[in-house]
Amino acid sequence: MQALLLLLCAVSSVYPVPVDLELLPKTNTCGYDSCPTRQPGVLNVHIVPHTHDDVGWLKTVDQYYYGSKNSIQKAGVQYILDSVIKELWEDPKRRFIYVETAFFWKWWVRQTPATQSKVHTLVNQGRLQMVGGAWSMNDEAASHYQSTIDQFTWGLKKLNQTFGHCGRPRVGWQIDPFGHSREFASLLSMMGYDGLFLGRIDYQDKRNRLLHRNMEMVWRGDDALGKSSDIFTGVLHNTYSPPPGFCFDVLCADEPIIDDPDSPMYNVESKVDQFLSVCRNISEKYISNNILITMGDDFNYQDAAMWFKNLDKLIEYANLKAAKDNMNITLFYSTPNCYLKAIKDANPTLPTKKDDFFPYASDSTAYWTGYFTSRPTTKYFEREGNNYLQMVKQLQVLANLEKHNEFVLNELKSAMGVMQHHDAITGTEKQHVTHDYERLLNQAIDDALIIAKQAFNKLTQKDDTKPPLFDFQRCHLNESSCHVSENSDKFVVTIYNPLGWSVREPIRIPVGNGQYEVYDSDGKQIKTQLVPIPNKVKQIPTRVSKATQEIVFIIDLKPLSYKSIYIKKINRTKRNTNNYDFYSNINNNFWGHIKEPYINKIEDVQTDKETIDTIKAIPFAPVHSEDISLIEDRETNLDILKDGKNDAEVMELEKFLKDSRRKGKGKDNVRIVDSYPNFNEDEMRMLADEPRTVEKFDDEAVIGNQFYNLDINTASGLINKVTLRDHTKLNFTINMYYYSGSCGDNQGTDRRSSGAYIFRPLANNPVKLATQRTELINGDLVKEFRVSLSPSGFTNTKVYDGLNFIETEWIVGPIPIDDEVGKEYVIKYETNILNNGAFYTDSNGRQILARKLNFRPQWNVTLAEPIPGNYYPVTNEIYIENKDLRVTVLPDRSEGGTSLIEGEVELMLHRRLLCDDAFGVGEALNETAKGLGLVVRGKHRVLISKDDITIKKNVLGLHLGPQLLFSDAKNIKYDEWLKLNNEYSFVTKELPNGVHLLTLEPFDSQLLIRLENYLDKSGSIEVDLKDIFKDITITGLKETMLAANIFVDEYDKWYWNNERKVNENRVTSQDLKVKLNAKQIRTFIANFEDKRDVKKFKKPTGMPDFDRGDNDD
Repeated sequence: MQALLLLLCAVSSVYPVPVDLELLPKTNTCGYDSCPTRQPGVLNVHIVPHTHDDVGWLKTVDQYYYGSKNSIQKAGVQYILDSVIKELWEDPKRRFIYVETAFFWKWWVRQTPATQSKVHTLVNQGRLQMVGGAWSMNDEAASHYQSTIDQFTWGLKKLNQTFGHCGRPRVGWQIDPFGHSREFASLLSMMGYDGLFLGRIDYQDKRNRLLHRNMEMVWRGDDALGKSSDIFTGVLHNTYSPPPGFCFDVLCADEPIIDDPDSPMYNVESKVDQFLSVCRNISEKYISNNILITMGDDFNYQDAAMWFKNLDKLIEYANLKAAKDNMNITLFYSTPNCYLKAIKDANPTLPTKKDDFFPYASDSTAYWTGYFTSRPTTKYFEREGNNYLQMVKQLQVLANLEKHNEFVLNELKSAMGVMQHHDAITGTEKQHVTHDYERLLNQAIDDALIIAKQAFNKLTQKDDTKPPLFDFQRCHLNESSCHVSENSDKFVVTIYNPLGWSVREPIRIPVGNGQYEVYDSDGKQIKTQLVPIPNKVKQIPTRVSKATQEIVFIIDLKPLSYKSIYIKKINRTKRNTNNYDFYSNINNNFWGHIKEPYINKIEDVQTDKETIDTIKAIPFAPVHSEDISLIEDRETNLDILKDGKNDAEVMELEKFLKDSRRKGKGKDNVRIVDSYPNFNEDEMRMLADEPRTVEKFDDEAVIGNQFYNLDINTASGLINKVTLRDHTKLNFTINMYYYSGSCGDNQGTDRRSSGAYIFRPLANNPVKLATQRTELINGDLVKEFRVSLSPSGFTNTKVYDGLNFIETEWIVGPIPIDDEVGKEYVIKYETNILNNGAFYTDSNGRQILARKLNFRPQWNVTLAEPIPGNYYPVTNEIYIENKDLRVTVLPDRSEGGTSLIEGEVELMLHRRLLCDDAFGVGEALNETAKGLGLVVRGKHRVLISKDDITIKKNVLGLHLGPQLLFSDAKNIKYDEWLKLNNEYSFVTKELPNGVHLLTLEPFDSQLLIRLENYLDKSGSIEVDLKDIFKDITITGLKETMLAANIFVDEYDKWYWNNERKVNENRVTSQDLKVKLNAKQIRTFIANFEDKRDVKKFKKPTGMPDFDRGDNDD
């Protein structure tokens, strides 16, 4: 090989060497025009230098950017970009790609004009290319399509405004997410990406694809959208790392290329032979004469000179060797864009894929399905963040607020973009990074709420010059905690509906003891029900609250509207109109309050000085709703209370109960109770330490509403069946279980631990939680069946008056680990539906995919782990069905789900594990709060229906539920409040069934509007935007691709396998009628005028220049 150095000049004149000047791009050419010239008839090896920079993982975002805390991981993104720009500038042959706009933008705004000018030149010449381009490389399992679209829009807008069309990414680069969703492929296609590259797919799938040379395919993103959703998809050979032995980074230990012939370490010949062998092996797995080899890894290129110096040598000597030996192979610097262009020019016949890449397994016992549920409170907080973001984006437009507010709006966009990262929403980061993610989002929400405060003060007073009347605070309603409602005798709740149709929603406000009146926006009193807050909620360690009960009422909200509700505490004697039965059935538990077993209704009589509790017991829930018969309580065994010290008090209690029964023998079996037993506080506390089994009532009861009747057994804590309003009966039970998590040293597949990524139970059969205590609340507005479970579980099944869902509130934690075994809690909805192993889950909250137990559509799967191997991500819904019935469960956050047994839907709720799974995070997933295991509270909504519109509206209604803001009203009288503009809908009419206003936000001086047809099957639906908004007139539209970074008339879709172009519905600037086909999302930049002040708020009629900045040097 040493002789090669002497022959270099002579050989280069005889054999083609594809790194000479003819391969360099023309000045200011970018995109596909900047690609190097390929040679026909030879193997073209595209060398792609890159770095993978996690937007938080083992370190926080700032720690990664600034390179601090290197004891955790040696990584500093600012040094990567500094170093790469320097090396690219020195040699025009070199190429580099960058992905994460969050990091790039943080670096960009800190650069000098001279450096920025260099970067512009590199981008304009295609030497530095942006791929992906979203704010972060998002997860594809737990992320929701709305948040994915938002974070792409935000990242791509930054690139577009900075670099123009040369900064536009052409390919998606999803090299590290742990599985890939079909909906994400559809979204990328709608955004105008030409291709998508993946790093991780299931090990069996990859083995099969390598065997059959199917590593590249056409992925159909959505059946309803057809070939318009097709996108080229390639699976990278080595995930995203360099071939073994060729990592030339400061973090690596591989040998550099030493080309000094006099050195005893000279290794050019061996290195080149090794690399060319790798290239030949890879080429055998792909169908064209082009292969892509990634040269980079996590946080590589902090010293880019090491990489480029060795890559320069590798390319030079490999080409020299190939030319000398007639090997028909050539190496050159390239990018994913240029590789994709080469594949397109080759025009191969590619297989079509119509499913997804879930679940992902890296070996037979490493199913990456645990992260579908990991860190459930973070997943819930991310969803809250999205709801606040949609609200403030809409209000910024609808209230016509000042542009400077967009600074805090953009802060929230950035925080939400970070949360989509594949180590953020997934819960696969270190604990201190979780805290930092939540800090960023919490601060961004607080800052962005200034928009809501300004908007509601302006809208309610119809004047933005007046001082604000209200403060509009958010509350921790997931903990039944709210400082305003608990500490104010008068307060206002402002409720915002972001959806384009009317909604009816239950509202629950935590308050202290006492009675309250609730007034609608027009001053009419709203029917309410006071419900005690469950003890399990009060015991949440992080909860800071004095609230003991919740005001429950049902609210009707107009489309895209707000409504103000006035609530005041009653300081006079008032008969309680909140009729509900309170029933407690306790098994093996202890006293909480001695009153609970026999007090069914509390009437508060308040004076100026004190509150006096009186008791009135009313009938319990009927056994059958048809005959409305009443359950009579059994004789009470009070012997368990007698300990020789308090027998007299127990006898008094026994006499009290007997007297109440005698009084209840009259009409309607209503038991009238006049006073409590005469116990003082010390005696009450003494009794509270005794076993809680005081009185046991009949075991069977029914709770229901206009849609469902649930037969329940209060002794077992089980629902037995549900009867629909057409009298169809379905066996229906809710149970909670836990899997014990495996804990090993990960030194073999049989010693794999369950961890943040991996779900690996010790046994296939989970442990069922035992019923400890049941409570029944039977009121006019809500009926609840509360079941305390051991260990550490709680369910509360609710049916609300007039609402078409069954709601299951669940609480898990602190998960016990005294036995030194981690546990993973699941809930099962058990029915007698025969679903034949089939079930259905959503893809990122949008389309539905069919799943089959122990099955993969494109290969014959072998499952060594049948439980985690059948788990799938559930973002918004999972269901089973037969020909007559469908049972759909909607979670309030992303969870893992499956149907392992006929008729069951299983969802994982919470995980607490004691071992790391050895996939990099280096910590066990053992979340704590206040020194105890983390307690998580959530809810599911269950629908038994096959009506698609009903289901989809419930899906969107839970995902984008009404937002509540609270204000103390001590400085405003009720009569003054009544004069305010307490309700307003911003639209002239509801959107048609099937249409969702996905996006409404300011877009520079214009508006960004997205309309979505959420139905899988429908004809086209038309929406006329001309007069849809009350205060805004849309004067012109121009349609863009989904991410709003390119106009549709500037985009030519790439079709594969000789497919022909699809005719698309287009709308002109003058024609404001928009047609939406099934599953279609259409995006528009709109000119508008505000009717409230046309002269002041008239917007320019020209469309934005999407090439801003592309001529900057």
